Amino acid sequence: MEYSKEITKLASMFSVLGDPSRLAIVYYLMDKKASVTEITLELGLSQSAVSHQLRILKDAQVLKSEKDGKMVIYSLNDNHVKMIVETGRVHMNHEV
Repeated sequence: MEYSKEITKLASMFSVLGDPSRLAIVYYLMDKKASVTEITLELGLSQSAVSHQLRILKDAQVLKSEKDGKMVIYSLNDNHVKMIVETGRVHMNHEV
């Protein structure tokens, strides 16, 4: 992959994770799977707002979904996202 393309893709991923609502969803899903309803109740956001953010996160391959009957269950796409967020948390709390 060309260097500039890699930078562009990485910047896009950080941009997706840089939104507080999307990051809250990622935090919530770091160790669990959940439906739109569960996420809505936990985060106190409207269902339409959560659905919109989930679509963005899924399109960016941060989340994946699976059907459970009529319900859609969301989870992190892989451990890489969890590692990025956890590394960011460590860096943020690191005192010089």
